[in-house]
Amino acid sequence: MSPNPLTSDPTHHSYTNPATLHATFRGDFAKTYHLRTGGCNISLANHLISLVRPHLPPSPSPLHILDNACGPLVLTTQLLTDASITNPSCPRLHISAVDLSPDFIASNQRLIDHTPAWKCVSGGKAVVDTAVMDGMDLKFPDNTFDLSFTSLALFAFPDPVRGVAEIYRTLKSGGVAAVTTWKRLGSMALLHAAEDVIRPGKAKTRFLFLEPWQVRGKLEGTLREGGFEDVFEGEAVVQAWWEGEGEAAAWLSQTLRSMVGEEWTEGEKQGMEEGLLRVLREGKEIVGVLREEDSGRVGFEMVAWTGVGRK
Repeated sequence: MSPNPLTSDPTHHSYTNPATLHATFRGDFAKTYHLRTGGCNISLANHLISLVRPHLPPSPSPLHILDNACGPLVLTTQLLTDASITNPSCPRLHISAVDLSPDFIASNQRLIDHTPAWKCVSGGKAVVDTAVMDGMDLKFPDNTFDLSFTSLALFAFPDPVRGVAEIYRTLKSGGVAAVTTWKRLGSMALLHAAEDVIRPGKAKTRFLFLEPWQVRGKLEGTLREGGFEDVFEGEAVVQAWWEGEGEAAAWLSQTLRSMVGEEWTEGEKQGMEEGLLRVLREGKEIVGVLREEDSGRVGFEMVAWTGVGRK
């Protein structure tokens, strides 16, 4: 496993407090998650489903699926619209969606209560429940799930190996888990360019909680430490899009303000949206930034590590 070249770079300052991530997923953030992520989480969910599709039971049997650290039910929603999951060979589908954020779960429960169609997938055979639950202490019996998904969450777990051990414990024998972490955030080069405007001469921001996960083998190794022996690690390229420079700067700044460290003053944080917008309007080529000339849309290319483990 090669070292991360950023770890010895003195021009970047450190942010090492993953606990702040848990505080991030509350209140307004939970309500605006889709807008903040630009849809990239939907593409990633669909990719994860494609990875487990070859492992679905060949004969008609009920499926019990865990959507772990579920956020606003992105993966659950995609599962319920995927023909390979809801086809006639599956006589019953039960999805348990859990997350540490009470705000996400409250929003999820409202969505479930007001979406009768979810009870009618495959002729009324789908059941979705949601609950506040710590991914490192899942309140399910051993050997519960046929499939288990944990997307973009392990890097926020204080003990990722313990989290994987819980995924492994709650899977049935022969069950499959699919997991993702970020390899590259497409917005980082833009943030660094904006820092030259907002806070010139200061060390560039880095997110240390993500850096160990950006190296090949970290996700696979964590899955193996948690109990999996049959493991595959790959990559997925996804895109986040907004309707223009202003929308991209607005939503991205709302997310990044909650992630940058104490080295940023409140004034610098408040100036982030203006700095991002200024850099985008300059039109310079920035690594990871995508543009659609006809529509004016602005986006980022994101790269995730994907891991699939069979129990």
